[in-house]
Amino acid sequence: MNREIIDRAIEQSIQYLSSDNELVGVGGGRSRRKWDGAWWHMAALYEIGEARQIPEAAVAKALGLLKNSTWPRFVITREDSPIQEADKAKMDCCHCELAVYYMVLAASGCDVDGEIPWIRRWLMKHQLPDGGLNCEPSAYLNSRKSSLVSTLPPLEAILLHTNREFTPEEASFVDEGARFLIEHRLVCSKQDGSLLNTEWLKPCFPRFFEYDILRGMHYLAQWSRIRNKPLPVQVLKEGLDRLGGYIGEEGVRIGRQVFDRNGPWGGKTFDLLEAIAVIGTEPPWLKAQLNAVVTELEADVLHGIQIASDSEAR
Repeated sequence: MNREIIDRAIEQSIQYLSSDNELVGVGGGRSRRKWDGAWWHMAALYEIGEARQIPEAAVAKALGLLKNSTWPRFVITREDSPIQEADKAKMDCCHCELAVYYMVLAASGCDVDGEIPWIRRWLMKHQLPDGGLNCEPSAYLNSRKSSLVSTLPPLEAILLHTNREFTPEEASFVDEGARFLIEHRLVCSKQDGSLLNTEWLKPCFPRFFEYDILRGMHYLAQWSRIRNKPLPVQVLKEGLDRLGGYIGEEGVRIGRQVFDRNGPWGGKTFDLLEAIAVIGTEPPWLKAQLNAVVTELEADVLHGIQIASDSEAR
């Protein structure tokens, strides 16, 4: 990837966010517009590790939008819906969208829990019995089955942005989420083991809310390390085998774009998004996630050897 082009595009996004007024007002306005609204500039910066460069003014506006112009309930039944006209005009969110906002703001240095405590409660409240979440309200009334796409951002938000001891509820949330991924072997049906979506085998970057197999593997590796839980070795090895065709000399090749112009969500983009999402390139950010998975697998092997040696010594 051309670092000079990316650096120039980063600066353009920073300038855009510095002068942008789209994050002000009830309902989010054009800020949510796929794919060139303000939220997507902020999320792209977050995914390449540059969230601290998001202008303070943009962070403050985004925080204000979530605090004052967002309906703080997931609408499943009529009782969840706003009644007042002013509330009806507010931005309605789903789990994965809200979790992405949470992660972007947390990484930018914002005390999200202190400013908007209901977001964390929202995410954990909507975990289904299978361990995941679903952004389709009907799932909570009928199937009770989760969606991998809806599940990963909330799991990441809690696992990776909790800078203290987990509460019992938070520990259960991330552990049950890991169970959900393990039981689905990252991309498979629990019922018959069939592949749920072939597109998930193609690494996507930046992902925003989208799912791919590497995202699931990275979560499990980080979960095992952070929670000191047994690494699901076979699931990760199978995941690496499935990902193999996209592993190159420099890391992991991008196999698709969430904003695919021929897909259901095609739309206007911006320079930074275009610069970091070139299909066939191997971005360092995906390489870092692959390395984290491999590192945990290697550590697990070494741990097993050490246990065997200690056992023989006794």
